[in-house]
Amino acid sequence: MNVLEASHCAIGIEEIAVALPTVAVDNRAIVEKHGFDAEFIEKKLGIGSRWRLSEDDSVSAMAGRAVDALFDSSETSRDAVELIVVVTQTPDYCMPGVATLIQHASGLPRTAAAFDVGLGCSGYVYGLAIARGMMMAEGFSTGVLVTADAYSRIMTDDDRATSPLFGDAASATLLSRSPRYHLSRGVFGSDGAGATSLIARGTGSKVEAREPLFMNGRAIYEFMMTEAPASVMALLEQEEMTLDDVDAFVFHQASRFMLESLAKSLKLQPERLVVEMSDVGNTTSSSIPIALKRRIIDAAPTPPRVLLSGFGVGLSWASVLLSAQSHGVEVTNV
Repeated sequence: MNVLEASHCAIGIEEIAVALPTVAVDNRAIVEKHGFDAEFIEKKLGIGSRWRLSEDDSVSAMAGRAVDALFDSSETSRDAVELIVVVTQTPDYCMPGVATLIQHASGLPRTAAAFDVGLGCSGYVYGLAIARGMMMAEGFSTGVLVTADAYSRIMTDDDRATSPLFGDAASATLLSRSPRYHLSRGVFGSDGAGATSLIARGTGSKVEAREPLFMNGRAIYEFMMTEAPASVMALLEQEEMTLDDVDAFVFHQASRFMLESLAKSLKLQPERLVVEMSDVGNTTSSSIPIALKRRIIDAAPTPPRVLLSGFGVGLSWASVLLSAQSHGVEVTNV
């Protein structure tokens, strides 16, 4: 394996914080609206409630709360931040981006590079690679990767396909040279032929009509079952590892049914599959960091090797391996 020993110069994940809106939507409201069976939502989707932005809240404010929570719980100073990357598909404005709004509102340095990345469910893994790559290229030591999406602003409550599923959320990840988890090289892919399977035509310069978010659930499921296992296996081949070498798998939290189908396809034991969406729903770009924070970063003991894999809008997909600093394993990013 063409790797170098993990060292002080390796960049990885040090801490994660999460922020949720204040408006809770439980399954009773979904059942009353659409006539769904409550057991279907809880057992098949794996969701008991989800959170939505209030009318006077915003994506940048929610993202800022995640950043503030990150530094409130970290010994790292805000003044140390050299890079701010925000993954979002629902920014407050067409311009400027959310990253500059966060920089100002959260009191981060004006010297920090700040920009947005327009990806969804694969965005966290892409964002890790983008932030790490820029930090390595520019010699940065401290960066913040933010995910923040509010699909409630681009979908309608009348849509039976999206309304029960999606929740709003934000996360902030501290990337540093003294990480808890090192990052492997990632595996990435995209297929624009499936773009219309999950699309919001209501914004952008090519707007023919104001239409809400549309999702073809069957097409997304078939895409996931094809590309996600292939991405996982390609990553393991790259790292010269097997499925048995991985302690936990954190996939994009699409739905319980989709996660269990994916685990079955890969023949994973249930205890190695992380399912963490019952009180938040599918939070798109924030689903992986929320599950990672709750079930891995805050776990005791910390699992030595964790595989992340996101898939969705684009269509796009990405996978990466996390290796615990204390485990003394080799990594491929230095």
